Amino acid sequence: MPKHIARLLMLMVAFIVIAIAAKSFFTRESFYRYGHYRADSVPAIAGMATSFQTPKACINCHGPRHAEWSGSVHKTVICEVCHGAAPGHPEKLKVLIPTDTLRLCSQCHEQMPGRPTASILQVDLRKHFPDAGQCIACHNPHSPKIPAAALVADRKSAESVTASCAACHGANGVSTNDAWPNLAGQNPAYIARALGAFKTGGRASETMGPMAQTLADGDVANVAAYFSSLPCRTAGSGHAKGIAAQGRSVARQCNACHGTAGRPVNPAWPSLAGQNPAYLEAALTAFKQGQRVNVFMTPAAGALSAQDISNVAAYFAELNCSARSQ
Repeated sequence: MPKHIARLLMLMVAFIVIAIAAKSFFTRESFYRYGHYRADSVPAIAGMATSFQTPKACINCHGPRHAEWSGSVHKTVICEVCHGAAPGHPEKLKVLIPTDTLRLCSQCHEQMPGRPTASILQVDLRKHFPDAGQCIACHNPHSPKIPAAALVADRKSAESVTASCAACHGANGVSTNDAWPNLAGQNPAYIARALGAFKTGGRASETMGPMAQTLADGDVANVAAYFSSLPCRTAGSGHAKGIAAQGRSVARQCNACHGTAGRPVNPAWPSLAGQNPAYLEAALTAFKQGQRVNVFMTPAAGALSAQDISNVAAYFAELNCSARSQ
């Protein structure tokens, strides 16, 4: 081989060696090694404690919640958006449970110029029940769309679970005591909310608390749908302390939520038509005295006198429980 060719090849090899050495010297440790990441970012991320890893990692422990989420309009929103990526979960059992849902939900749903209205529901927070407080007062965060009705998934299972309810609420959902509420024909979303509150301690009751805590999440929805499907019975005001005719004027301030016939359009709120007057009076008194707290009912009941409460309870007890409000 001619000497000048050999020298040229040696020069090329030396140039390549110097180039590789220069690249290794001037480039940060992981540059080009982990895509667009720099330095030790990828090893640092890989060394972090395991978090949710998308909803697929949540289904084993949170099946009912996952089922609600996957069947609703929120199925495109992953768990971390609301709950955060909790390091160490589930070993350390630390996960964010949002309490300020009004602030959280408004990040996507507050009406403002430029936001897409076709794919994401936008609401005017000043008009969308401004006194409701938190969004979860009406909406299930995992399945926020309020259904028109609920169907019984397993009637035999529901009858088995509700056997223990019959002692107070009757085998057919009609209470055996005027002091306890009738559940037959009641809005399913409201029953589910009430049971959920008893189950988590949001509502205190020596009787309902322990009973609700024994229910699985699937049982709550099933029981609510079962009682809702039963035919209601109007209690009447025969044993009421108040005067129904005088309660009519008081009830006008209730129409916005509970409907003109005591049957609200929103199934997340309770139907009052035909309900036992003693129970209605006790519930209003509890709101008035602060034993029960609700952003709507606490101020409304607080403005009523004891006689007003008796009268409005008698009025609602006389309404036809099968009627529908406009």
